[in-house]
Amino acid sequence: MDSKYRIRRAESPDDAGLLRRHYDGIFLPEEVGAFCETIFSHLPGMKNERWFIAVEEETGEIASAFALLPWTWEMAGIRLKVAEMGIVGTGEGHRNKGLMRRLHREFDATLAEEGFDLAVVQGIPGFYRRFGYYYSIPLEPHIDIPLHLVPDSTGEGKGYDFRLAEEGDIPFLLAEDEGYRRSNFISVFRDEAHWKYLLTYGRRPGCSSQFWIMEGRETQERFYFRISRQGFGAGLIVSEISEGISDDALTSLFAFCKKACAERNKPYIRMNLAGESTAAKTAISFGASVGRPYAWQIKIPDRARFLGKIAPVLEARLKESSLKGFTGTLRLDIYCEQIDLNWSEGRLESVTQGRGGECEKTFFIPEDLFIPLVLGHRSWRELQYTRPDIFPAMIYVGPGVDSAPDKTVRLIDALFPAERSWVYEQY
Repeated sequence: MDSKYRIRRAESPDDAGLLRRHYDGIFLPEEVGAFCETIFSHLPGMKNERWFIAVEEETGEIASAFALLPWTWEMAGIRLKVAEMGIVGTGEGHRNKGLMRRLHREFDATLAEEGFDLAVVQGIPGFYRRFGYYYSIPLEPHIDIPLHLVPDSTGEGKGYDFRLAEEGDIPFLLAEDEGYRRSNFISVFRDEAHWKYLLTYGRRPGCSSQFWIMEGRETQERFYFRISRQGFGAGLIVSEISEGISDDALTSLFAFCKKACAERNKPYIRMNLAGESTAAKTAISFGASVGRPYAWQIKIPDRARFLGKIAPVLEARLKESSLKGFTGTLRLDIYCEQIDLNWSEGRLESVTQGRGGECEKTFFIPEDLFIPLVLGHRSWRELQYTRPDIFPAMIYVGPGVDSAPDKTVRLIDALFPAERSWVYEQY
């Protein structure tokens, strides 16, 4: 352990300026420092102790830092306490000294102390696996619309007026969020405070998003959408659109974005939206190209506790299956631990560590595939295409007639199907 460095949390408002200088030294011309300062002072739920900092003892300068950004996600109506490991940066001269490992140990201890259900990262590929994060939930797709596919206007009688959203629009935006959450298995929950942040501090440099309201001139229609000022890539990024937007309104929205592309010198429109959303499907029908999405990197700090928390989801799924009223134990063997789901007449009575010995209904799943399965990112059959080490025990040890009475496959199919999920940003 390098004694040149001291690990601490943020201690006062003065740390906002120190962190800004730290991030500017790493990321400029990207305005990460300005983003950090805004998050530090204004993001709902942030506290000084949410900042994890490694300081060089000799100079007192920040060598490495990141923030625990608190979120609330929702899974089929169940609120999840989520910690994002965000705004990660280590100064060039301080890399490869184990600072991230030291900071991450503090972060993990906080996850346990405060009972977070999930920890998430949007970071660089390949790095965070060493800390127990695995890919699940789509992120940053590339649905790109060439400008020649977009009309310049929508014609007579189908006009819409566009204006920037204001704080008075928050009740409407909260209602739009409800529709979005109903359409997704996992989503973000944003309350009035978060919307106030987005419409005020979220417009500052480094955050730089605009929320637009569009209203029909001859109808009662009203929709919203979000455009990023910056973001990765060359296109104009549209990252939110009303879930129930009409075809005419969407065509008008695309025409508005085409004009914005000309004003901002953007060569195409890029939609950062769930592929199953109305807007994405319409854009694809226009001829938009579809790239391969990235994914959130996710860790579940306590797997058994998480399964217990989502018991209502699991019970509802079982009730809709042929195994409603099931009584017995389903074991998830994660190779590094065993978790028993103990059922009584269709109710999940308890989730416990495996008690040893054999369990008739056992499903084997590697640690890195547990999260994509339980969060609905992929079905077990999809995961098995490239990973034969995810399987119900009887599929290998009892083929043929011996496996017919085994309920493991049907239980896993019922309890852990693939689902549509999408997480909007909260900043």
